Amino acid sequence: MDQLIATNIMTTFSETLITPSRIKQMIPSGVTFGIGDDFFIARMQEKPQFSYLRYPFRVDCYMAAYCVEGTVNCSVNLTDYQLTSGTLLLITPGNIVKITDSGSHEKYLKLTIICASTSFISGIGINPSKFLIEAMDVLRDPCIHLSDEETNMLRRYVDLALDITKANPQFAQESIAGLAASVFYQFAGFLADSKKRQEQELPVRTTRQRQMLEQFMKMAINDHAREHLVGYYADKMCVTPKYLSKIVKEASGRSVPEWLNELLILDAKNMLRHTDMNIKEISAALNFPSQSFFFRFFKNHTGQTPTQYRVE
Repeated sequence: MDQLIATNIMTTFSETLITPSRIKQMIPSGVTFGIGDDFFIARMQEKPQFSYLRYPFRVDCYMAAYCVEGTVNCSVNLTDYQLTSGTLLLITPGNIVKITDSGSHEKYLKLTIICASTSFISGIGINPSKFLIEAMDVLRDPCIHLSDEETNMLRRYVDLALDITKANPQFAQESIAGLAASVFYQFAGFLADSKKRQEQELPVRTTRQRQMLEQFMKMAINDHAREHLVGYYADKMCVTPKYLSKIVKEASGRSVPEWLNELLILDAKNMLRHTDMNIKEISAALNFPSQSFFFRFFKNHTGQTPTQYRVE
């Protein structure tokens, strides 16, 4: 069964996004509550058997994994992270996830996992676009080390969800939906508090700056593989390229080309590492004018040629 799941993931990776119900299948045990295919809470308290999660998969949901005990090494968007006791990992739709070491040398791995589909989040009255700035922070650093107070709060949320399902099963789904909305906002608070603890001075953002940055990021995520120039996005937003560049830089600390280049490099790395596409096909898929141009672009941003990265 594990081998079949792994094969299916590798076969359809470039086409299929992994949903909460699919993630539920990947978890060996511990799903303590679920709402159809859209939402579940799991508490895992056993030695892991994660061999089939060693293949990368793209997530089509919001997911939080809190490490209670043990260690897990994973990669998110091709960057390595380690989950240890007290670490919360936040995954947003579109992220590429892979378990690189499930801590098989340890006796126990205790994880609490909360997973919700995008339709479930929208259905409970949350507009994810309001959290796009926070989502970008998660994209840069998806791991948060919670304080003792935050850990206790998360545990109480999970305990309350399980108590609700036991005490009032008739309206359990409606009650859990309301609780899930609260958890979503609480995670945003965890992220904000974590940034404060790290004493990171983020640029001050006006309402206008935030709106423009969100509008640009939405377009960039959708169109970056096709459109590489600042002028395209500026025209769509009815501003000059110079003004758009100024606003994005002030609001995010990074320029428009830096954001576009990061998205392109992420796609290129994923195609090189996890598909059979040749360099010419990847160059065409990312709309570079020539294979040699893509070759220079990739080396300038990574220090390696595409071929070197693929065989590494």
